Amino acid sequence: MTTTLYFAGTFADSDPRGPIIDDLKRDFEGRNGDIVGLSLDTFGDYSAYNFNVNAAGVLRDTQSYEDGRLFNANWDALWSASTQRSEGGWTLEMRVPFKSMRFPDAEEHDWAMNVFRLIRRKNEFTYWSPQPRQFTAYKISYGGRISGIRDVRSGRNLQIKPFYTGAASNLRLPSLDRRWDGDGGVDVKYGIGTSLALDLTLHTDFSQVEVDEQQINLTRFSLLFPEKREFFLENQGAFRIGDLSGRTLIPFFSRRVGLSDNGQPIPIIGGARLTGRQGDYTLGLLNIQTERFDGRPADNFSTFRAARNFGGSSIGGFYLGREASGPDFNRVAGADIRLNMRQTMELFAFAMRSEAAGAPGGSAGRASFSVSQRAYSADVSYTNISPEFRNDLGFISRGDIGLVAWDVARHFRSTRQGARLRVLSFGTLGERFDNSSHTTLNSRRVRAYSRLNFSDGGTLNVNADSNFERLLQPFQVSRNVAIAPGEYRFTQAIGGYTSNASNPLSFSADVTAGEFYSGTIRGVTGSVRWRVNTNLSASTSFESNAVDLTEGEFDTQVARFRLDYAFNPRMFLNSFVQYNNATSSWLTNVRYRFTYRPLSDFYLVYNDVRTAGRPDQRTFAIKHTLMLAF
Repeated sequence: MTTTLYFAGTFADSDPRGPIIDDLKRDFEGRNGDIVGLSLDTFGDYSAYNFNVNAAGVLRDTQSYEDGRLFNANWDALWSASTQRSEGGWTLEMRVPFKSMRFPDAEEHDWAMNVFRLIRRKNEFTYWSPQPRQFTAYKISYGGRISGIRDVRSGRNLQIKPFYTGAASNLRLPSLDRRWDGDGGVDVKYGIGTSLALDLTLHTDFSQVEVDEQQINLTRFSLLFPEKREFFLENQGAFRIGDLSGRTLIPFFSRRVGLSDNGQPIPIIGGARLTGRQGDYTLGLLNIQTERFDGRPADNFSTFRAARNFGGSSIGGFYLGREASGPDFNRVAGADIRLNMRQTMELFAFAMRSEAAGAPGGSAGRASFSVSQRAYSADVSYTNISPEFRNDLGFISRGDIGLVAWDVARHFRSTRQGARLRVLSFGTLGERFDNSSHTTLNSRRVRAYSRLNFSDGGTLNVNADSNFERLLQPFQVSRNVAIAPGEYRFTQAIGGYTSNASNPLSFSADVTAGEFYSGTIRGVTGSVRWRVNTNLSASTSFESNAVDLTEGEFDTQVARFRLDYAFNPRMFLNSFVQYNNATSSWLTNVRYRFTYRPLSDFYLVYNDVRTAGRPDQRTFAIKHTLMLAF
């Protein structure tokens, strides 16, 4: 009986400086240093487990879905690796227990596999099974096959992770009448056979999660903030519906659970999640119960999705529901389809219907088609959301729309050895927003762009935008300026450069200039990162806009400062400071993390929020987790 997969290799490097090691933190950035990666598709559905290691022996594990189109960098498995460097290169030994993966319950297995090596000094990818240059390293449909795998068992797969937390603040904590709090809970993961995983959580806590980045919003619609909470990041593929390239309509968006509209945590009593495969079917079931919070009733959230797989294609159905402790409810049901054609073409579509207490039902849907060839690429989509549609478990940036979007480009790829310019692209992208019945044009953006990709990984972009906006009511674009209703046509030019991110000193800069509604805009966005050594890096980023309109003038600034120090691959100190002039606020987040054994951590977190006109709030929190694996 075999319970563990072993992988080893020797990787020659003639450069006397040796491989580039950018970071010692687990789940490091995958394009900034030398790495070797192993990808395994155990079900033949173009989803893969990816195990990456850099030359310092630091681990990076991810799950990829839809043939590398989407991936989850926050998946963490129990596995190990060791490396050794020498004058002629470096060696790697990797140990992956089979219980870290899901696979069919069969006597003999046939898996897709690929191995890649990134030599970052040359920005060169080498594959065990070659694939076209236009795809990422996780395009597993181009992987080779490993057949005749027998006597493979995952063994007993039970993980119990108890934790305790504590917090103290100079002000009253949200939803509490005191300045301190303490709690405890447990997360449980159990492998049902070899293909299903059951996750249970009690008193779920996310106090160690890094704060959201401040953003500038010069549009009339909602911004999308990424999910950072560990429980909701795991096994995302089972609940992903559609292609997600359009951020206007996302059927399931986990930040709707356990967070208020202004980002305050809502206490979670507990929940359960079942994900995996049963034969040719992918299953995903999630149920979460929250407590009452700040006058909001307790909610029960349910998500279910089942899909029949046909290789890299699938057809399925889903249900999304919120049941409040009172009479309020919201229920959404729908169906989706994904077709993977000839590895370079994909078709996605979904449609759904909503019901809500005391309101008429509504409908929404999206269809998209994409093709990626060596010389050209195209992505076209159509989205429709009726005025009555409501989805309390999804993300909708704007309702009552009929949206046509496109991105079409021609690519010229160099075949000359040592060429400085690798890819030159010319294209157009755009969005046209009508109302859902297509009787009124509300907004439109058309962009012509050119992009240069250099051999060191740097990029140069030059864009020209043509915009149309119809305002039916005043648009409060800043605290003291409102744009009058009417029709507006304006053009803008945008240019930007990003340098080689593997250099000790790297930077990016973007400039925007042109018209903006009734006036003009001048904007600058930039970032600088300094990798002092393998242990220490410092970075800053900023965004500034100066807007001069008929109705008035204003400026916006957001600045971010980050300092990351790795004592070793198991102990880290991170400091993140932000300033936003729109709210006149300074936000500081300092996190210390010590991984004293695999997937067992001790956290110390300090948060400081200073906003003009409000009392300063300083909070200190601790969290201790212990992983018990059986």
